Amino acid sequence: MARQKVISSDALYQKIEDAEAVEAKDTQEEHQTESQTPESKNLPSSLPSTSSIQDPSTFEIGQKVVIRPDANRVPAGIPIDAVLVVQEMYVNVYRQHQNIWCVWCSSDAFSGLKSIDSDCLVPLREIAQIAATESVSVLDLEDFIDEKADSNSSHAAVSYEFVEDGQRLAEVLKPLQSCQAIAVDTETTGLDPLKDRIRLVQIAAANQPVIIIDLFKVAKETLTPLRKLLQGTPIKVLQNAKFDLKFLQQVGLPIAGKLFDTMIAAQLLDAGVRSHGYNLAELVKVYLGEELSKEQQRSDWSNPSLSSEQLEYAARDAAILLRLREVMKPKLTGVRLVETAKLEFDCLGAIAQMELNGMLLDLSRWDSLRQELEQRRDQMAGELRQQFQPALLSAQLDLLGNEVSLNLDSQPQVLEALQQMGVPVENTSKFSLIPLAEEHPPVRALLDYRKAAKSVQAFGSSLPKHVHPITGRIHPDYQQMGAATGRMSCRNPNLQQIPRDKIFRSCFIPAPGYRLVVADYSQIELRVAAELSGDRRMIEAYQNDEDLHRLTAALIADKSLDQVEKSERQAAKAVNFGLIYAMGAKGLAEYAYNNYGVQMSLKQAETFRKCYFEAYQGIARWHGAMKRRLPREMRTMGDRLRRWQDEPKLTELLNTPVQGTAADITKAALAKLPTALRETEARLIGTVHDEILLEAPEGKAEQAAQILQQVMEQAGQQYLRKVPVKADVAIALNWAGK
Repeated sequence: MARQKVISSDALYQKIEDAEAVEAKDTQEEHQTESQTPESKNLPSSLPSTSSIQDPSTFEIGQKVVIRPDANRVPAGIPIDAVLVVQEMYVNVYRQHQNIWCVWCSSDAFSGLKSIDSDCLVPLREIAQIAATESVSVLDLEDFIDEKADSNSSHAAVSYEFVEDGQRLAEVLKPLQSCQAIAVDTETTGLDPLKDRIRLVQIAAANQPVIIIDLFKVAKETLTPLRKLLQGTPIKVLQNAKFDLKFLQQVGLPIAGKLFDTMIAAQLLDAGVRSHGYNLAELVKVYLGEELSKEQQRSDWSNPSLSSEQLEYAARDAAILLRLREVMKPKLTGVRLVETAKLEFDCLGAIAQMELNGMLLDLSRWDSLRQELEQRRDQMAGELRQQFQPALLSAQLDLLGNEVSLNLDSQPQVLEALQQMGVPVENTSKFSLIPLAEEHPPVRALLDYRKAAKSVQAFGSSLPKHVHPITGRIHPDYQQMGAATGRMSCRNPNLQQIPRDKIFRSCFIPAPGYRLVVADYSQIELRVAAELSGDRRMIEAYQNDEDLHRLTAALIADKSLDQVEKSERQAAKAVNFGLIYAMGAKGLAEYAYNNYGVQMSLKQAETFRKCYFEAYQGIARWHGAMKRRLPREMRTMGDRLRRWQDEPKLTELLNTPVQGTAADITKAALAKLPTALRETEARLIGTVHDEILLEAPEGKAEQAAQILQQVMEQAGQQYLRKVPVKADVAIALNWAGK
């Protein structure tokens, strides 16, 4: 049977030694006298003294020893009629010495074992009887403990109460109102909250049967007691909370108050080092050491009559969440992630709202754009073939001497054409081509063609397929912990990859009678980097509200601010955002082209790097310190943790605290917005890293814009002390209007 490791033997030795120091005046006989309870009278009298526990080898093979808490010193919450099997010692010593070795414990020794799982507790009266029986072997005792632990495992039956009559809800839910925490789970007919239905809502609480409510049978008008509970004071514990929040919102059962998401907690604890999945069965296996059957997960939840197996499955899924939380809580505390967990839990509601609200795509405009992009791609392809074809006339002939058409998607053909034209290139990867684009027009034309072709392929015909048939809107799936830095990602579709070009964003519009309110943080990653590095020049520039990109352009070009041209400022944007993460010259050239349309040679990129680090010496010192240390743990300014199994790259060490802190700031704003915007009737519809989008009624758009800007800037100042945080906001008729 798999067992959760509770505490190391060395740690236990130390705890017992500490306890002995506190109890130095007590003798062994006094311990035995004080701990005589009716349940422990049958214990063998020849228990080892506490002095012998420091060396397991002093026990004889086959010796029967049990742990027994001091009856007068057992801390609150630990049953007196219980014994503790310290699992690591139990396994290790049994393997080495062929006996079961346990120890006496005073309250001081016991107090350090708060994280023990209920599977470790065995009734003292039962184990005492076995230990006192001469005919019982050590192996029998081991089997007995296994059997008792199994009775509390995830396979054991969970008591539940099945409610099909709404009139009973007030009665069965009343005991749960005063609970400190309740687990909430749902069983649904599908995965889409906009078209599928909730069949069951399960509520679990400590020392209570799981309440299973059949929403197919219970009338909506009788759900008030459930609604009050879900919005009441108990902490709601969920697994992948966003899923349940959306479904419950759709049936008028919104969850409010404090949340605890076991999936998010596990992701935080892994801190970027993922060794398992995050579904419930995986978490139960990792944190509880048990197997959780999911056979009923894909069963028919729309069946008018649910089976006992389905109900037991539903009850077990809810009940086990409370056990997971109890194991995860001390782990979060131990690695200083309680505040980060609170931040993540607090913004769950906002993210669920964003997904439910979705964004409106102007399908007619998008189709026109698609056709325009396809025409542009085809035109560019024709022009490119005309440039390449002469170089291939001698090489690209078939067996009959006929000319072979150039395939622009064939890397060997394109490579041969470029080489025939005298371009010094060994492959056609973007990384190799970008530094050559300025000096070789065919290379620039090839890169532009590929960019156009990628836009058509990635967004042309695929995006309209994500428009929901019921709402007519796009409802993406935001991954709250999508990146190891804490930054969110997006999928189905990935709206965060929609190009910033106005022609694309103009296709996203508000509903009739509404306006889009769009706000983004001004240079948030640069501001965070300035604060982290303590770079004086950069901090002063922000404090004086200077244009940092113009300043950088002036510094690397050695000219005054008013002499900086628009193209130079655009190049400086790439330099600023690229070099805070210590990009090399090649990486900078590629980054500048991909993100800002700036073409720079390798030599230019090298010059920009040299000038940049001479200008911003605080950034250079920060980079140097990270390069010397190469730590395998890194935290954001909000104390979010990231770990590496292997030696991390310098770029990751620099990126993590900057991008992670920026993510913390955005999430802090998201967490506050639903409440702050309530009077405006504005709704959250999307976020792209440092940008937040609302849809607000025309008459309240101005008010919503002011609140959005204020909340975002206040969230930033929670983290940054020296550098001011600025959010730019606009009211527009489409996403490109900002």
